[in-house]
Amino acid sequence: MLLMNVQIHKYRRLLVLAVNELLKKGCISLDYINDERDEKEFGHLQTKLVGFESIILWRNIGYGELKVSVWWNYNHSKHPQAEMEGDMYEKFDHESPLAKKTSYQNFVGAVISGTLERKTGKYLMGKNSDGISRIYLRKDMGDILNNLVSPTATGYSPEGKFHF
Repeated sequence: MLLMNVQIHKYRRLLVLAVNELLKKGCISLDYINDERDEKEFGHLQTKLVGFESIILWRNIGYGELKVSVWWNYNHSKHPQAEMEGDMYEKFDHESPLAKKTSYQNFVGAVISGTLERKTGKYLMGKNSDGISRIYLRKDMGDILNNLVSPTATGYSPEGKFHF
């Protein structure tokens, strides 16, 4: 049987690439473990996605779900809060950068977040752009993202039921 490469939404493509990278590097698991360890699951990874430096963040949000965020084409040296101290310093512990969204164009090409379900199934919640939040896309990155071939999700589905 010949399988076609099903085209998924451009923002969801970044999420699939990010989750694949987190799985490959052993940062997360698709297995839901209902114990105290699972509740402390969070972190960030600096890596390249589609040839651009990127930050991938993940955080357990309960019920076997992980919030996954991608800061694509990220340049920390241009982040307005890269050299600040205290609470103003970028610590990579939020879904989106600490800087005001109006300054994103200077240091990040895209910012998106989605939810990975692991308890009732293994999939990214939602379909197309539904279920994707924190959406920011710099104009010069649109064509690259539009022309990106849909990646294959490794061990999970790129779309699925959205739980409230």
